[in-house]
Amino acid sequence: MTSYRGAPPPEDPPARAFLRAFFPPLDTAGLRFRGGWSGLPIFAIMTLVYPLSLQQANWVELSSHFTNIAIVGLLAGTLLGNSRLRPSRAAALAAVLGSIAVLLFTVFAVPEGTFRERAVALGVDVNTWLTQVLAGEAARGQTVFTLFLGASSWATGYIGAFALARSRRVWESIVVNGACLVVNVSLALTPLLLDLVVFSLCALVLMVRLHIVTLQERWEARNIQPTGEMDWRVLRGGLTWTTVLVIMALVSPRVGAAEVLGTAFDTFEAPYQRVEAEWQRFFAGVSGPSRLRGVSFADAIRLGQSPNLGEATVMTVDAAQGRFWRVIAYDFYTGQGWRSTEVDRTADVAVEETRLREPFEATFNILDSGSGNRLYAANEPLAATVPVQFLVGSDRTFSSGVRAVESRHAAGSYTVLSLVSVADKGSLRRASAPIPESVRRSYLQIPSTLPQRVRDLAREVTASATNAYDKAEAIEGFLRTNYRYAPVVRPPPPNRDPVDFFLFDLKEDFCEYFASSMVMMLREVGVPARLIEGFTSGTFDPVSGQYIVKQVNAHAWVEAYFPGYGWIEFEPTPSETPFVRIEAPAEESDPAAGGEDGSLETDPDAAERDLRIAELEALFAEASGASGAGAAPAPLVDPAPLVSLLILLLLAAVAFVARFEWRFRRHSPVEAAWGKTQLLAAYVGHPSRSSETTYEFADALAVIVPEAREPIRTIADARVRERYAAAGADDGLREAAEDAWWRVAKELLVLLPQRVLRAVVRLIPR
Repeated sequence: MTSYRGAPPPEDPPARAFLRAFFPPLDTAGLRFRGGWSGLPIFAIMTLVYPLSLQQANWVELSSHFTNIAIVGLLAGTLLGNSRLRPSRAAALAAVLGSIAVLLFTVFAVPEGTFRERAVALGVDVNTWLTQVLAGEAARGQTVFTLFLGASSWATGYIGAFALARSRRVWESIVVNGACLVVNVSLALTPLLLDLVVFSLCALVLMVRLHIVTLQERWEARNIQPTGEMDWRVLRGGLTWTTVLVIMALVSPRVGAAEVLGTAFDTFEAPYQRVEAEWQRFFAGVSGPSRLRGVSFADAIRLGQSPNLGEATVMTVDAAQGRFWRVIAYDFYTGQGWRSTEVDRTADVAVEETRLREPFEATFNILDSGSGNRLYAANEPLAATVPVQFLVGSDRTFSSGVRAVESRHAAGSYTVLSLVSVADKGSLRRASAPIPESVRRSYLQIPSTLPQRVRDLAREVTASATNAYDKAEAIEGFLRTNYRYAPVVRPPPPNRDPVDFFLFDLKEDFCEYFASSMVMMLREVGVPARLIEGFTSGTFDPVSGQYIVKQVNAHAWVEAYFPGYGWIEFEPTPSETPFVRIEAPAEESDPAAGGEDGSLETDPDAAERDLRIAELEALFAEASGASGAGAAPAPLVDPAPLVSLLILLLLAAVAFVARFEWRFRRHSPVEAAWGKTQLLAAYVGHPSRSSETTYEFADALAVIVPEAREPIRTIADARVRERYAAAGADDGLREAAEDAWWRVAKELLVLLPQRVLRAVVRLIPR
């Protein structure tokens, strides 16, 4: 019989070869988990804290399946970590498996309907979410956010298990799980401190367990047989210190953020708020509450969130009369809340020529700077006694707010010059000039999701009005008469428009509901409008002659645009007194007295008023440090955060050097020089091996840094003489070793950035 023992084995079909590439044989006998299988339960508890915390936060209705997703991710990470797959292929396979697991568990979590019906509903929800997001509107559904939380649960389980099984590193797991948990605990209103305590305990115990395993491996490599109680003694010591650290963290007094860190955060405040605004728009349907306390004026708000205002004094205001102190204007209604799209910063603003406005000065003494860098002002801010930046849109005509260039200016005392309207009702009724295109584009925006009955109600209320002012007055009166103010804020149900919910269901609530309803109704009937947030005038103190403004005075109101007169304030909330405007005398109410459109009639006091405004602007410019109209724009970036960052880096470098030197404080000069050389070489990626002699390591290191060959050899000679010569190293050799160490350190430190760069590159999937 013919023998074919030398023939090559038959090749696998392409499909099978592809499957074997992604699913190689798994040696079940060699399954391992860093820390031993006794460490797996500790890691499992640490991993499950995050999905359980998500369930307690109650962000979405479907959250019970997050734990199952995390468990499957943990198992997948352990199996793939023990496989022979390359990390890039393992990551690709994990992404596919994770997507399937998240989708399946989410579909099965839906309580009603067949599997096909639930899967189709999920696809429709995702498509609707994409449509709303791409249209710039608020996405109300919870499905995509549920998928996102499921994916994060998978990631926390998989990444940590894979790292422990493959590379035997625990920090990937602690960092990923810890970051997700801290974000959830920080944002959730439900107290979740216990979750952080449990996670910290598990993480520290797991680190102790891994340290024991590392010691066991070292002992085994050096043929050391520890006593049977050694493991328990190390574990007991680790548990003791773990408990002490957790208790200290709980009972230690809280330390306020340093001013340096606060200043550094100001640099990232604007981009952070933009990201936060987009995030709220993407997931506007999430019902989880916010941990909002006090007063905070962000670039985006969501209706239905209670600010939990207290009696704390925010500021005192020195002004001729009490007015509403504005902070920010919102122009874009998302269908769930508001955001300001006017975020460009400029040193000055091209104020539109308007009539019947008077200059108004107010000095603000800030006691609680909850508004960040934003300044308070009356109606239309014009200038300030501190360097400022106006937040404007693309046309740079109207500002949504004013910011101090430096945060310290917003937290002290400053004076703001504003233009306030003194227009009478008759003049506003005659304001029939064409509305500028920039105003129409920004302040007549209505989302496609606004229910039709809101539009119909706006037309019904203004049916008898013949001009923009009468329409605004009709809507203002309608809201003040038919709805009641309530200090308790109630959020709208999922997938409900807040304005529609307030007008037809609630019929009583907070000022934001009133103002939002009036703005949307005005826009529906063709009147440009925007939402304003700030404070009411507060309480006048006759002793000091100032207005005392507290947190409870936080308020939202409306500004409507009238051509030739600018932004006019309205108050739809019945708990506040409406703005008072006089009826014009009969002869002034006649349109023939001015231009035919009534927008810019002859104003006999205009020249004198403009001259006074120009003089005040010059005084304010001088007070703020500017050089007049031709002054260079204020810098858009405050250099203080950069200086603060450099100081922090310098302090970190000093701490690193001190810690480095402290490790060798009890060594002789020669042994210290040799130990520092070994440690720094390990930092740059060239650690010594236990089997190497002194000269072998010195020769190997000299190949890596040939420029330091001579000083490395000097240190090696000194160490050999120190350890093995009867007389030891003499003083001259010790001094030579110390001098040589600094030369070696200089060459090795050059390689440190390269090591960091290589580490970053290895983290990038290939």
